[in-house]
Amino acid sequence: MKKSRFFALSLLLVFSIVTLVSGCASPASPPAPEAPAAETAAPPATPAASEADFSHLKVALISDPIGTEQFILQAYHKVEEMAGIHGFQWTSMECSDTAQWEENGRAAANEGYDLVIGVGWQAAEPFSALADEFDHVHYAVIDAIAGNDKVTSIGFNETEGCYVLGVMIGTAFPDETLYGYVGSFQTQATYKYRYGFSEGVKSVNPDAEFMYNYTNSYSDTSLPYEYTTQQQAAGATFIFGGVAASANAGIYQAALDLAQRGTPVYTTGLSVDQTTPDNPYIIGGALKNTGSCTEIIISQYLDGTLSGGAQILGLKENAFGVVHVTTDTANYLNEEMMPPEAIEAAKAVAAKIIAGELEIIAPEESAN
Repeated sequence: MKKSRFFALSLLLVFSIVTLVSGCASPASPPAPEAPAAETAAPPATPAASEADFSHLKVALISDPIGTEQFILQAYHKVEEMAGIHGFQWTSMECSDTAQWEENGRAAANEGYDLVIGVGWQAAEPFSALADEFDHVHYAVIDAIAGNDKVTSIGFNETEGCYVLGVMIGTAFPDETLYGYVGSFQTQATYKYRYGFSEGVKSVNPDAEFMYNYTNSYSDTSLPYEYTTQQQAAGATFIFGGVAASANAGIYQAALDLAQRGTPVYTTGLSVDQTTPDNPYIIGGALKNTGSCTEIIISQYLDGTLSGGAQILGLKENAFGVVHVTTDTANYLNEEMMPPEAIEAAKAVAAKIIAGELEIIAPEESAN
């Protein structure tokens, strides 16, 4: 009898302990419902370009000798920067003469480069031929329109940018009756500069007149000097420097010399910021941002959207700009000749163009 009672008490004690432990434990989560048979698991998300593995990709940049040429350095530094972000391989090839554009473009293809970017109009013709020969290579050109639609061509909307520049100059020089322009060749390409600038000036000064001269060269500095002195003698106080970033040096020297004679003229830089305290007569300029163009080309290539044919980029894409207007800083600001109201007027017009509220299109020169 005692054994039975002891056994019963033991069972009761064991049952109590088990119950106590079970009450302290967290309840088990209910099993997840099974997905309906008709549904399938979603595929993993495609990684962003910055997360993808591009270590196998090879990008080549081909240009004139780089040196301190900002037009090329912008593109060079952008490739370098994007390679650091995305991990692709890259190289830079410089051309000391015209023949080397084709030679370097071919060498890049033979060395396994996937994307070849040429900075400069010299790349357009040789890359057009190479694109047919090397179907597996994507060729791109900045600052020219290639004849082969397999090549990605990045051109600039010079007209709208020069219109903004014209507004700024017209506001800064409101009482002028004659504005000058010294360009390289008389072509539709240079006409877009002329037209945009003159229309911008006339939007502020409707009675403005213009004087044009062409050097038929991208490198001659003597004719720009001569034409600058002639246009100043004719009554122009402002002369648009449209020859080339380097050949404009003739205009800049003429401005310094004329100032010493007491008959100053003012002018602009081309493609890059050429304002400098050493020459306060360079008071603005048109800009070509090859860095932005390079970034667009590489980004589109990485995400698989880069196609052949032409892309015309301008203010909206930060590809073509104006010193003091589309830049936060400048090498130099001549506050006496470039007042704040001139810069603000130009910024207001640039904002309208970017927003699509104002469109400036140059007609064919023969139709004007």
